[in-house]
Amino acid sequence: MKNILILCRRDDRESYDTQATMLAQLQALEDPDAQYSGADYEDLLFDFDGQELRVTDTVSGNDLRTFDTIFLIGWFKTKALDDVARSVAHYAAAHGVAFANSEAFYGRSFTKLSQCVLAALNGVRVTPFLFSLDRQVLHSAILQADRPWPMIVKAVAASRGQNNFLVHEAEEMERILTTDIELNIHYIVQEFVPNDGDYRILVMGGKVRMAIHRKAQSTTHLNNTSQGATATLVAAEDLPSAVQAEALKLAQLFHREVTGVDMVKHRDNENYYFLEANNMPQLSTGSFVPEKMQQLAAYLKEITAIVG
Repeated sequence: MKNILILCRRDDRESYDTQATMLAQLQALEDPDAQYSGADYEDLLFDFDGQELRVTDTVSGNDLRTFDTIFLIGWFKTKALDDVARSVAHYAAAHGVAFANSEAFYGRSFTKLSQCVLAALNGVRVTPFLFSLDRQVLHSAILQADRPWPMIVKAVAASRGQNNFLVHEAEEMERILTTDIELNIHYIVQEFVPNDGDYRILVMGGKVRMAIHRKAQSTTHLNNTSQGATATLVAAEDLPSAVQAEALKLAQLFHREVTGVDMVKHRDNENYYFLEANNMPQLSTGSFVPEKMQQLAAYLKEITAIVG
């Protein structure tokens, strides 16, 4: 018997398909070859412990990899839902689980979640993380997980260091996750990497063109130049070859010819960890604009020559 999951968003509409109405109709068929169950995207927990990624329906306790087939519906309402569906599709594919519709797999990466999921599934070092669309689900998972403090709590769709917190204790975590809970802000929680700055690695046309080392002020953990961090230009050849290779791999995974891949170097073990990839990495703004524009102009002329 095949175990089939209907996955949809929580919804109070009555005139559209939901997982509950679809599930009731499918179960009424009494098909001896298939067992149907349902879940909501909001109940999913994404948990990467540094070694293995698990995606679990927190209501049933089922890991999505235990199903034979997943039917994804109703994820188009928000970019956050879209990104969860994309992450589920890649998780299913990685574990040999059939799924539909495949457009979820090929969609654009809208948030840090799908980027972290793709990195974890493809052997790129990324910090352990927890994510759920439901902040209460996320909060419960944090309380149950054995993760070291401090942790980074950041809005999964934010940029330039906005809604990004360094949290040192459970009470502070609870305050963040239970404040303004009605707002459409979804948080990803990651282990904090002690560092002396991070690197914005500019990839254009399958080449690492340059990098910018960014170091936070002493009063903040944020290495964003928009948050006052200092910036130093780094030649591509001065980056470790393995870091360059991972930046190129990530750009390919995200189908981005032009991107800024952010990586941070652990102060103690000297490992580099992927943070996020920007689809528009402040090319005409921020630091070292002339250098960035020179690299962009060179890339654009390269692809123009290929087409010509």
